[in-house]
Amino acid sequence: MVSRRHHPLRCWLICCSLILMLLAACSTNSSVTSSATKGSSPVPPPTAVPGTALGAPGCQPPSPMDAAPSQGLPETQGTATGVQLWALFFADMPIHPKQEIKIVWRMTGSGSFHLSTHGPRGMPAQPTFGPEEHGGSNWNRPGDEWGSGFIFPVAGCWDLHATRGTASGDVWLMVQ
Repeated sequence: MVSRRHHPLRCWLICCSLILMLLAACSTNSSVTSSATKGSSPVPPPTAVPGTALGAPGCQPPSPMDAAPSQGLPETQGTATGVQLWALFFADMPIHPKQEIKIVWRMTGSGSFHLSTHGPRGMPAQPTFGPEEHGGSNWNRPGDEWGSGFIFPVAGCWDLHATRGTASGDVWLMVQ
């Protein structure tokens, strides 16, 4: 015969076990992304600190930098909706004011590709070249490729804004 005194305790233990299993199932990390390009294999996105955004206005946070798998150079995925935007920096981090840097871009979508920059107090960065369309490279990210060069005149948060057709995205960069 089962004692009625232990019945509430048994129900409580079963409920707690079910809640823990539900929480464990909901917290499974599914960071696999499909980023296949013409004949290329998927490449995982850069790793960000869990719980942080890719990049937010005012560099709160800036776009996270990671080493590109095939390049060893700093890269970041831009913040965009409906398209993917990537930037590969041919420079040591951190980037300093008045330092000329080359940035290679990849963006999915269609249409012409344009760049604009907005720094502290709306100041633009000085373009040194581009964007120039590239025929391709061994940098394995989705989209078509362009190269550009910039000199950021002052330290602070910079919004590198890319548009392609009706799509747009941003890379938020701290210049120190």
